[in-house]
Amino acid sequence: MKEKVQQVIEKIRPLLQRDGGDIQLVDVVDGIVKVKLQGACGTCPMSMMTLKMGVERQLKQEIPEVKEVVAVSVFIILTNTMPPEKRLFVIDDEKMLLAVLQDYLEQCGLKVFPYESIPDLEKELEEKQPHAILLDIVLPMVSGIDILKMIKKIDRRIPVIMMTGYADESERLESLRSGAYALLTKPFKSLEELYHIVNNCMEHYIETLKTEELTAEVEERYHREKINTLELDFLKNLQHMIGETEDPVFVLKNAHALLKNFIDFDFFGTLLLNEKEISIQIFPGAEENWKLIRDMASVLVQKIPQKQKIPGQLIVVQGVAQEEVHPEKADVEAVIAELSTVNRNYGFAALYRAQPFDAPESSIFARFCSHITLTLEKIRLFNEVKTLSIHDGLTGIHNHAYIVGELETEVKRSERYNTSFSVVLFDIDDFKLINDEYGHLAGDHALRRITQVMKENLRTIDMIGRYGGEEFLVILPETDSKNAVIVAERLREAVETATLDFENIHINATVSGGIATYVPGLVVKEMIKKADDNLYQAKKDGKNRIYYENF
Repeated sequence: MKEKVQQVIEKIRPLLQRDGGDIQLVDVVDGIVKVKLQGACGTCPMSMMTLKMGVERQLKQEIPEVKEVVAVSVFIILTNTMPPEKRLFVIDDEKMLLAVLQDYLEQCGLKVFPYESIPDLEKELEEKQPHAILLDIVLPMVSGIDILKMIKKIDRRIPVIMMTGYADESERLESLRSGAYALLTKPFKSLEELYHIVNNCMEHYIETLKTEELTAEVEERYHREKINTLELDFLKNLQHMIGETEDPVFVLKNAHALLKNFIDFDFFGTLLLNEKEISIQIFPGAEENWKLIRDMASVLVQKIPQKQKIPGQLIVVQGVAQEEVHPEKADVEAVIAELSTVNRNYGFAALYRAQPFDAPESSIFARFCSHITLTLEKIRLFNEVKTLSIHDGLTGIHNHAYIVGELETEVKRSERYNTSFSVVLFDIDDFKLINDEYGHLAGDHALRRITQVMKENLRTIDMIGRYGGEEFLVILPETDSKNAVIVAERLREAVETATLDFENIHINATVSGGIATYVPGLVVKEMIKKADDNLYQAKKDGKNRIYYENF
């Protein structure tokens, strides 16, 4: 009977192999046929059950003695055929913009999937697995915010960057409330800036996916090796810090407390590298024993690679500047791990105690330092995206959306505390002539230089933002109209006397300004309108002057 069964299986096998599957006879016992089935790539369990039933039906038809077919082993081969490149969805009804974005971003190395209308989101997201989505707020017959909500229901992790052609504050806020990663205003002032925002967003998302994969690996290792579940808590606690802090020391201080659950040690030391200084922190502080602190600091300093040492670089230990930390034989044992990614070395971390650390402890510490490093990297990427989204790409000062938002905040503060403040709207006089006579590169230089001059002549609490092409909005908290005129005149004179030379080209520029001072009951639009009207009058009166006439 076994030979007959084998003959039937040999007839069935070519049909299965054609579709990437296979079948093997294992044994025949008392009319029960045992086989090993292999499904094609991606075959689901239900399809495997159907396949087994088909084999059983075929065998029973040709060999009546067969009572039952048992699949003793079922193998389902799953493969990920998606290419490794960064993938981006762009959803916008403007054909020209779609073409421009696809062409430019693909030149930058991204794989772009353009959509002029809304696709089958669930299907497309599952098949193409984008790392980010650029989505227009205003689309025909549907709201981009509704599409955003649909995407977040399918997969809330995917970062969605909203695009809008006008600054409707309510829609901006609704987008952010609905989970938008960032908000960009069309037309874009710089495609390069757009690329960096999208790329950093993707990097952040990819790092999140890597962390999720790492968490999944840790969970699997726990079930397989019964590793302490506290490691998962460690990862989750680190994840919660992303977006909540910009201070690496805060992360390291919390990591010190979390590490106490895994390894027995007395002190946790960190060394962070940057261009200006080397910062060393020892947790918990032991200021009463400065020699011990210096010993522990010297252990970390010795690990700095020679190529990263900068002559005269300041060393700060426990917040105190040191001229030098001499490498000495420390009276404590230490285990040290590098805090580094592929492209960046953040520094080093060390554990100290009287007794030496064994190999398993060193391995655990190195693994946990990799978690800490990933957290530091994601915080850095998050802060970069945040900075790019609120700053003007050319001048480096706040962009239109942010400075107007700060003006709204200042109005509310003045209402609450019954204080006054003023705004000045500046415009560069005859800026078009600079572009026409010297070129746009010279014009860009002039914009940056004028911005720098204004920032140098403002207080720390004052704010400046690029309101339009060559217009700047300055917010002066706690400043009445009289003092606002003094500040505005100081800024005007500073620009008038500033050196704006560009590549041996001597450039002079002046600015005109209009002032508006807050009085109770005013709203943001009314203040900007008044400042704009006063700016117009300053221009009309001959330019290079400040005009003030309040409500």
